[in-house]
Amino acid sequence: MVMTDTRDDITTTRARRLGLLAVGMATFCWGIGSSFGVKSDLPGVVVSFWRMWIATVFLVVVAVATRRVPSKADIWRSAPMGITFGMNICAFFITLEYINIAVALIIGALTPVVALPIAVAFMGEKLSATKVGCAVVAVGGVVAAVLAAPSDTNTTDSTTAGYVWAVASLFAWVAYLLMSKRARRNVGTLNLMTCSTFWGALTVSVIVVVTSAEIGQVEGMQWLWVVLLTFIPGLLGHAVYAWAQPRVDASVSSVLIQAEPVLASVTAWVLLDQTVSVPQSLSMLVVLGALSVLAWRESRESPNPVLPDEDPRL
Repeated sequence: MVMTDTRDDITTTRARRLGLLAVGMATFCWGIGSSFGVKSDLPGVVVSFWRMWIATVFLVVVAVATRRVPSKADIWRSAPMGITFGMNICAFFITLEYINIAVALIIGALTPVVALPIAVAFMGEKLSATKVGCAVVAVGGVVAAVLAAPSDTNTTDSTTAGYVWAVASLFAWVAYLLMSKRARRNVGTLNLMTCSTFWGALTVSVIVVVTSAEIGQVEGMQWLWVVLLTFIPGLLGHAVYAWAQPRVDASVSSVLIQAEPVLASVTAWVLLDQTVSVPQSLSMLVVLGALSVLAWRESRESPNPVLPDEDPRL
């Protein structure tokens, strides 16, 4: 009996560590994705429309080819999450039309502040001093890093509309993270991705109709950036994050993804010629340090009582 319990603990701890690694990979993919959207030089609604539908078609083809077509229950169970996902994608890229990446990320850095109490209150997750401390340090470091950005990185004027869209994106993102965590208890990774992306594509399509966006204006190299946006932060990033959901607390993953703004700043420096100051670099190191402490502590915490799903479809 003791031997069985020890083996179960080792298996669950390994799953937790792999989950933390998957969250890190997702964060990397998302971090470089913001610049892809800006680089395409397209309206946010147009970028979102093509990004969502290309991903939907790809996932449907994969689901059919692997004979893992989602059930009706999976489709309807994923609807709320997919709708908020589409709203988040659209709102974020519309935000970048009004304010620069740096300002948008200041607001996005509030994700753990919003997600932590919700995960604790409604999902039964435990609130520890480590989680709170790392969340405060990470958020503070992100805000400091963005505020320390050289003034020449500001390519657009901040407007009230931009702030409104950024806040809408923040709340849609938090809702998506928490709902996907809950949905993953019953839906495999591929089915979850397929269903949520489909619902997200439908949501963005409605927004396209309401705003009368011209979706046929994509041409030349713009397609390259849209495709990169679709497959790297879109498919790969969200796939590994969905896989990690049953293995990592939502309160932890919401803090770990604070590395996204740091990576986005570096990518913007490379692709968009936005410079990074010394104070900004130091702030980034503080963020990464806080996230490393959280990941290290979580990998050694007692196993989560909810074991990772054993669905062969992952």
